[in-house]
Amino acid sequence: MVSKRESMKMEISTCLEQALDNLQSIWEEIGICQENRTERQNTVLLHMRNLLEEMVSEEKELRNRLLTSVETCGEEIFKLSQELAVAPYEAEEGLTILQLEKRLRLEVETLNKEKDTRMGELKELKDVEQQLCDMLCTTPYYIATGTIPSKEQLETLQEHINTLTAERDSRQATFTSTKRAILSLLNDLEQGPNTSFEREIICEEEDSFTLSKENMEALHVLQSELEHKLQENQRTAEELRERITSLWNRLTVPQEERQEFLEQTTGHKPTILKMLEDEANRLDLLKKQNIEKVILGSRDELEAWWEKCYYSREQKNSFAGFYEDEYTEELLEQHDQQLALVKIYYEDNKEIIELVKKREVMWKKMLEFEKRANDPNRFFSNRGGKLLQEEKERKKINKDLPKLEQSLSDRIQEFEESKGRPFLVDGCRFVDYVAAQWAAHEAEKQMAKSKRHQAKKKETEKEMLHGSRPNTPAKRPRLPPSSTNNTPKRRKGLNGSVAPSPRWCSSTFMSPAARLPPKGSHTSMARTPHKLRNTPARRKALADANSHSSHKEAPSMFSMSTVSGNTGHGSNMSDSITSTCTTYSDFAKELDSANRENYRSSTLPSPKGPRSFSRIGLL
Repeated sequence: MVSKRESMKMEISTCLEQALDNLQSIWEEIGICQENRTERQNTVLLHMRNLLEEMVSEEKELRNRLLTSVETCGEEIFKLSQELAVAPYEAEEGLTILQLEKRLRLEVETLNKEKDTRMGELKELKDVEQQLCDMLCTTPYYIATGTIPSKEQLETLQEHINTLTAERDSRQATFTSTKRAILSLLNDLEQGPNTSFEREIICEEEDSFTLSKENMEALHVLQSELEHKLQENQRTAEELRERITSLWNRLTVPQEERQEFLEQTTGHKPTILKMLEDEANRLDLLKKQNIEKVILGSRDELEAWWEKCYYSREQKNSFAGFYEDEYTEELLEQHDQQLALVKIYYEDNKEIIELVKKREVMWKKMLEFEKRANDPNRFFSNRGGKLLQEEKERKKINKDLPKLEQSLSDRIQEFEESKGRPFLVDGCRFVDYVAAQWAAHEAEKQMAKSKRHQAKKKETEKEMLHGSRPNTPAKRPRLPPSSTNNTPKRRKGLNGSVAPSPRWCSSTFMSPAARLPPKGSHTSMARTPHKLRNTPARRKALADANSHSSHKEAPSMFSMSTVSGNTGHGSNMSDSITSTCTTYSDFAKELDSANRENYRSSTLPSPKGPRSFSRIGLL
């Protein structure tokens, strides 16, 4: 197979022969001599040689250019790779010069595009950063000028910008809120901006304020100074109000005048402070004019503070000026000094005193609940679960009171260790005070218990001597007559009295003594019907029997016996009687006495009515 190079040679030879043949034919036709033909042939050869040499030279130049381009691109790739902080490009093996040059040229273009992208991004980030740094007065992130930033540097720069943006927003919000607070403080202090910095804050636009650290610190300092002034004004106003109130109390100023003044002087602005100072000075002048009245008012106030601080009688008596009768400025000054000392003592020990007060309230509640628990009538006033609620509160107090006492004891112990002096409540240490209260409470409970035992013992002895006392239930109050009452009406007799119900009834007698009934007898314990117990006739009979027994000086307490019987033919039943006899014979005689007509008895046949019988049960 003929190679491409041999084929090209053959083609060139053929073209050359044809050209020479054509030239030879033309020369013959023209009539050019042989010598000129030889010259022309040499010229053709020279042209051919020059053309080929020129072509070879051009191709060599192309090769050199390609090699130069490869070298240049390689150097540029190496430089850009270092600047961009990327790995340098490595060409594949076996590439021709033209392929290698093309690959390197494309790599250079890619790296240059990356360089341009990074430089553009760097410029944008630097502009934003510079604006933030100017606003916050901070140093920008350093990247050498003229260098290509790496991806890590660009990321760090972006994070720095994000941090600056967050800091700017935070400072801006702080500035806005602080500016509002400063405006409010200046309004409360009734003053305007005095310095250039204050005018910059108040009068200028918020965007024009430089949010530097120094300005922010100065802003906080200004706010703190204004708040301190406001607190001073508040403290001064409170002191003036306390002073005015104390003078009002001492001078007994009417409540209407006080209320009117207080409504006009609310707050603590300088104008209000001026009004309070004027009022205090006016009252001071009145105080001097009414020295006796003021001293007496100071004593009342001092006594109130003494009670508030749980002072004992000895502590109160230590102030001798309290009992002097010569009212002078010096005596008033002594009272003011003593009052100031008591107030300082209260403020220094306010937490402990308030806890002692809380404990006293709980103690009184505990005593009240114990008193209610011993009241037998508490069940009759149980409305809406009141007893259950009281029981829950009582258990809670019994649980919380010891805890509070223990906590208070620990606080007082810390106070005594730190101050080096005891904390007194009513002149004694708190622990002794509490112990004395509990001891007195236990003694009172034991005394009440002893009294109950003694009363019960006496009652038992009396019952053993005279018999048991009837345990009559308490009578219910009568309802007033009403036309709307739906209760069925009872039949009334001719005299207006209520007729008894035709059923088995019972009569109550006083037994002479506690005896056993005879064998074989039947004891009836029927109760008196409710409707017959409240009849007026029965109460009259009891009153007559009691008056009769009192003349005989008989004992007043006996055991009760019940007599039950049945009425015959629906006749009216007589009232129950109370016997005051001490023996059974006296009891029998009593039935036959002149007062028999006032008693109701079914033991013997009634002389006026049909015969009726009943069984008698004796205890």
